[in-house]
Amino acid sequence: MKQAIKVISIVLLVTLLVSSVSGVALAVGVPSGTYVGYTPYNWIYSDWFIKKYGPTHPVAVYDWDNTCIYNDIMETMFRFQMFNLDYAMSKETFDAIIPEAAGKTLKDADVLKFSADYGNVVLADLASDIQADYGFLYDNYIGTKKMTLEEIKGTSEYQDFLVKLPFMYDGLTDTPEIGAEYSYPWVCFLCSGMTKAEVQKMAVAALNDALARKSEKITMKAPTDIERKAAVASYSYKAGIRLSQGIIDMMSKQRYYGWKVWVVSASFEPVIQAVGAINGYDVPADRVIGVRLKVDASGKYIPELSDEPGYALTQRMGKATVIRNFIKEAPLFVAGDSDGDFEMMTQFPQTKLIYLVNRVKGGDIGSLYKEALPGQANPGRVVLLQGRNENTGLWRPFQETIKLGKTSPSPITP
Repeated sequence: MKQAIKVISIVLLVTLLVSSVSGVALAVGVPSGTYVGYTPYNWIYSDWFIKKYGPTHPVAVYDWDNTCIYNDIMETMFRFQMFNLDYAMSKETFDAIIPEAAGKTLKDADVLKFSADYGNVVLADLASDIQADYGFLYDNYIGTKKMTLEEIKGTSEYQDFLVKLPFMYDGLTDTPEIGAEYSYPWVCFLCSGMTKAEVQKMAVAALNDALARKSEKITMKAPTDIERKAAVASYSYKAGIRLSQGIIDMMSKQRYYGWKVWVVSASFEPVIQAVGAINGYDVPADRVIGVRLKVDASGKYIPELSDEPGYALTQRMGKATVIRNFIKEAPLFVAGDSDGDFEMMTQFPQTKLIYLVNRVKGGDIGSLYKEALPGQANPGRVVLLQGRNENTGLWRPFQETIKLGKTSPSPITP
């Protein structure tokens, strides 16, 4: 295999040609009509790899957010749910899942306030504000419908809620002592009281809404006419989702040639099952592993992670764990974009191809960027780095990525 890879690499590097079609790089051997977003070398090598190993019926594992799509469906649905106040929780249930101080819900985390990056906001103050906002929203809309949605949107409590709830989510995620291992399940807990069908209906609605929106940064400002404890002036987020046609193509080709295609995601499992089944991805529900919550006797989600034997939170090492315990076969191919995918990319010696979406990251995932550069390959595996343009949300035929709001690509600096 090593000799074959070496020969193919030399041939491809020699035969790559640049066309004048919209500045898009094309390559000898790429059929006309092929999605032009692929880095040409990536298309040729992955095409060869998929066809070569298909007869052995190997496993391919994909991350979902920012890999199969541009942007994050769980965070998008989180905001969609928030904008529309589509909650099924009583005030008491909501209050119980809002972390107030170290030791109450932040297990093993001695954190009373966020970092300077988050204004040193005291967690208990932020929680108090969010709980007050939700109480007002519940009493006037969520639980009573005394006001219409449009009427409630005009209130200061609604505007405060829109800023502070996602601010809390980001703060939890970015605080090292707390992190994604806490915040990723927590954002799923906001679906407590809903059935699987209700969650999936909301997921598809959120996706369709985001597909119609521009890829842009949006800033929401907190009101100044109500008394609150936490000084949070605004919150910004990245809007818009785009389908990654290159991923759709690869998944389709892999299935055609005999591969077993799976998705392992740190988003809520029913959400990925819903959006992964449509728009050409065609991933069966039983080939998706994500964040799993317990349900009550009536089939409604409760704010507790699954304790199913063999299950682990599908983040970082947990992704490798569920691959071992549920897929029970090492992946030959893995696609991802972030540190959360690093272990499932590197824990299996059998993995021979890593398809890495370039988000201009450092950390563990950034250490893999260098393997996609000439002369830097790790013996035994190939890393293909795929650039994108965040202003459009689409892949671009180069390794480098253009960040949102920029016009030039960021350098690859492993």
